[in-house]
Amino acid sequence: MQTYLKTRPVWIQLLLFIGMAFGILMVVFLIGGLVLSQITGISLMEMNNPGTLDPKTPNVLALIRGMLLLQFVGMFLVPSLLFAYFSDPKPLNYLGLKPASSSLYWILGILAMLVAVPMVEYTGLINRDLPFSPEMRNMMQSMEDEAARTLQLLLGRSNVTDLVLNVIFIAAFAGVGEELFFRGIIQRLFIRATRSPWLGIIIAAFLFSFFHFQFFGFIPRFLLGILLGAIYWYSGSLWPAIIAHFVYDAFFITLAFFNPELVTNADASLVNKSYLAVAALVSAALVVGIVWIMKKNSRTNFEEVYGDELNPPSPKAHPF
Repeated sequence: MQTYLKTRPVWIQLLLFIGMAFGILMVVFLIGGLVLSQITGISLMEMNNPGTLDPKTPNVLALIRGMLLLQFVGMFLVPSLLFAYFSDPKPLNYLGLKPASSSLYWILGILAMLVAVPMVEYTGLINRDLPFSPEMRNMMQSMEDEAARTLQLLLGRSNVTDLVLNVIFIAAFAGVGEELFFRGIIQRLFIRATRSPWLGIIIAAFLFSFFHFQFFGFIPRFLLGILLGAIYWYSGSLWPAIIAHFVYDAFFITLAFFNPELVTNADASLVNKSYLAVAALVSAALVVGIVWIMKKNSRTNFEEVYGDELNPPSPKAHPF
């Protein structure tokens, strides 16, 4: 008789999940890349660096959106759902795809992400000014430049159809995919491993920021990852975190649509830099206050979430 994966040691689960994610991603990109190449007329070699493509190249936007779709399906969606299927008899509940303990968390999650904007902008400035070595700074700048070129290709259009497509392919895919992967699976595993909700949240947020490979924005993305992790943990549901993540990204995509300088100028800011430090302090205080309200109203506890994993019932037959 085989038992569900959630009863296995956490390190085995992590290895299986990461291996599953990269294996499925390779297959999806191999097959999907060939299909995209046929559809767009862009070679597989050119696909390796989409940010270097000429914006005037036919079908370049279709290529980038196709690659975002492949990443969403191959890296985030399928591995997360498949791992949950082998981990629990109720895989959607395992991933946190269940109702929140209170409808209040939908509002608090969105509000927390939006009021965090000044804090994110200020910590982004601090992040960029950290004393990196010249070699490290050049490598990081190269990564940032490539990501910025891709983003400019996507956001540099001025019609409503492109805005809607960007909201879907960037905000929706990131909101669903990254939350399933980093909060639904990774955070869940590290909370169990450490038996500490906040330590698990912090580790998952670190990995969430690291694997974006945009290190000039590491600190603000790390803080947002912690906030999203707290939203998930205290609400008892992944949905408020997914929606909050989606609204945050969609907010900036919409702002960039009406103010293209936010994409083309790396120094552009939503908040006047003369008042940014003060705004960041107020922002941080509001975020802490909202998290405190979430904690005060939360009914989530470690024993309820992980009880059947630490003290599993008698083994049942399972396809794994």
